[in-house]
Amino acid sequence: MPIKLPFTEKFLWDLHRFINATEGVLSFFLPENRPYHFRKPEETTWAEIKLFKNNWEFEYKKKKKDFAKIIYRLEQNGYIKRLKVKDKSAVMLTPKGLDKVFTIKMKSKERKQRTDKKWQMVLFDIPEKKKKERESFRRMLQYLGYKKLQRSIWVCPYDVLKETKDLIKRYKLEPHVELLLVKKIGLG
Repeated sequence: MPIKLPFTEKFLWDLHRFINATEGVLSFFLPENRPYHFRKPEETTWAEIKLFKNNWEFEYKKKKKDFAKIIYRLEQNGYIKRLKVKDKSAVMLTPKGLDKVFTIKMKSKERKQRTDKKWQMVLFDIPEKKKKERESFRRMLQYLGYKKLQRSIWVCPYDVLKETKDLIKRYKLEPHVELLLVKKIGLG
């Protein structure tokens, strides 16, 4: 079962997926004049129209302000960068933002038990000069559902081979990590 993400992480993940779908840049130009939609015109009074318009404008301004706050917070944390594209405002994910998205992807990965009842095992000996990568690697293994058997031996009953390989490549740890598939863990 995937974990529930905090709102800003969910927003960043959705932003990443949207940017990928729109070829790299998200334009967040918001039109000022949007059409109003009512029920049947003959059933709507002028008072209802005015009330609806005032309520809609209030909600629209509030949502626009909330959206601007989220964008500002993500920009302040270094996850996104604002750009000008053809006289419109746009947003681009930074390398730090892409790292955060990768973390969110690992956190929210749906875990499925292996059908063959085998365990994925990761053995690693990462040098001290790559301490930061080692710590990040361990944290990501936990997100994927791995459990620590020893300090540098982790096991997982889930089918996460592809994600584990992606993780190893992302942190450039190929020479320091071995992947095994084992039938059982423990004595007996």
